[in-house]
Amino acid sequence: METPEKDTGQPVVSGPVRFPVGEHPIAVAVAPSGEFVYVADWGAHTVSAFRVEGSDGALTPLAGSPFATGEWPHSITFAPSGAFLYTANGLSNDVSVFGVDPRTGGLTPVTGSPFAANNHPEAVVLSPSGAFAYVANGFSHDISAYRVDPATGALAELPGSPFACGEKPLALVIEPSERFLYVANRRFDVWGYHIDSDGGLRHLEGSPFAAGRGPTAITIDPTGRFVYVANFRSDAVGAYRIDPASGALRQLDDSPFPTGSIPVGVTTDALGKLVFVTNGQDDTLSVYRIDEASGSLTPLATSPLAAGRMPCGIAAHPNGRFIYVTNWVSNDVAVYRIE
Repeated sequence: METPEKDTGQPVVSGPVRFPVGEHPIAVAVAPSGEFVYVADWGAHTVSAFRVEGSDGALTPLAGSPFATGEWPHSITFAPSGAFLYTANGLSNDVSVFGVDPRTGGLTPVTGSPFAANNHPEAVVLSPSGAFAYVANGFSHDISAYRVDPATGALAELPGSPFACGEKPLALVIEPSERFLYVANRRFDVWGYHIDSDGGLRHLEGSPFAAGRGPTAITIDPTGRFVYVANFRSDAVGAYRIDPASGALRQLDDSPFPTGSIPVGVTTDALGKLVFVTNGQDDTLSVYRIDEASGSLTPLATSPLAAGRMPCGIAAHPNGRFIYVTNWVSNDVAVYRIE
């Protein structure tokens, strides 16, 4: 795995350079090794796969790409080891699991894939240890929880699963110590859970936590101190501090922070210095500097940056130099370089 480069001062984000993918790309994931990038093509029911080339983060399609998934893949993520790739498939109500060839990046479905989820899975995330997987089911308003076989990547649903959550859960995130899970519910709020040693979920005290209108995406900075939520109906990103003992979220005093129109994706860079927000209606990417002490956000002077048509999914490269964004209408994935 590549090591993020040290911060050298005020960053400059440049781009985009765009590469064609399948119909309606909705999500993107970068392999933990940094060698490969994968895009969930919602409209094509496929994953487009690329090798990262050179010093500019450019993408070269892999042999055999695109690879078939279930119907309407909404979300895509890796096992921490990089050995397995997962997609949450909204229309077929399941999760596709692929073995990843470490040399070529090619994908092969694992035995038993796809694995059943509940009604309309929107997002999938694995715990930092790789022991558990969680799926947000948008229409049944719950979270499916699974134990992950470390040898095969296969999923086995946990006792007590699915676990109730708010209305229309769209995104999940787990803080780095693997104690807490948070889910953004599109209707109103963010729910928080304590992750038990067996992978089960228990509601945090004070949960649910207030959000803006239409929370659609959620991320945690690499230090595990701050949570950021994109609220697409209020054109803002909310910022929270995590109580390290209880996991409760406290919204920062100066939160929320204005974005472009219809923010639908959010992530931090690998160094935890920047927050990126995709703005689906005005075709831009907002970029903010994170205050290391408070977690507050300050837009870069060059923000927002141009994107393709209707940017949505977003992922950071582990070396801290590149950000990848999927553009739903222009059917491409864009790379931005962080200097």
